[in-house]
Amino acid sequence: MKLTALLVDDESPARDELRYLLGKYPEINVIGEASSGEEAIENVIELNPDVVFLDIKLWDMDGFEVARRIFEKGKTPIIIFATAYDEYAVKAFEINAVDYILKPFSADRLEKAVQKVINMFKNQRQSEEVLRIAEYLRTKEIPLCNKLSVWKNGRIYLICPEDICYCVAVEKGSIVKTRQGEFSTSYTLSELEEKIKSPNFFRTHKSYLVNLDRVKEIIPWFNGTFILSIQGYEKDEVPVSRRQAKELRKLFDI
Repeated sequence: MKLTALLVDDESPARDELRYLLGKYPEINVIGEASSGEEAIENVIELNPDVVFLDIKLWDMDGFEVARRIFEKGKTPIIIFATAYDEYAVKAFEINAVDYILKPFSADRLEKAVQKVINMFKNQRQSEEVLRIAEYLRTKEIPLCNKLSVWKNGRIYLICPEDICYCVAVEKGSIVKTRQGEFSTSYTLSELEEKIKSPNFFRTHKSYLVNLDRVKEIIPWFNGTFILSIQGYEKDEVPVSRRQAKELRKLFDI
């Protein structure tokens, strides 16, 4: 029996280490890698792997959001979460993930996770476990918070979503640009979308989330894309990807 695997981590050395450790298992064939949540979802759709080794803390979204979107696409790979933080392991087991592995990777711990997956496939139990994950992710609700906690100069501030102009993804978090200034947060853009839950916020690009009420000007760009001018941040150029340009045209009837 040969199982195909996809490795998802935003750090190349971590992917390299995991690929090396998995090389000792002839039952596992690594068929692809992804460095972001969006890329992981695309690769799962294209490659249809049996197993996904999924880092929980990615630069553009967390691993739980990636898993939810994978299942929404009708794909049901086995998920093994990877994390450097023990507290995430608890949540991983709450959603009935097959297993989790902690960073730095332990050969013994990986051995147990791989054998667990192999045994599941031998006993044809993978569908049952995946459906449990899917059901949890489908029914789990993230509570709506009226204010967001952000950081500036070592202090925590609470801001209202309507004061946000736009957000841009950075490594391990986001920069939130508001009418009161710029702040940092550990939330990914996907987490911010979930917390804000407002139709006024539009993902113009994988790295940008925009409050449409703050858009001052839409500037046509090359290859059917756009650049947005944002109130209070007119000197910034906020891109609209080709994929999202179509949705933007619908929103503003362009």
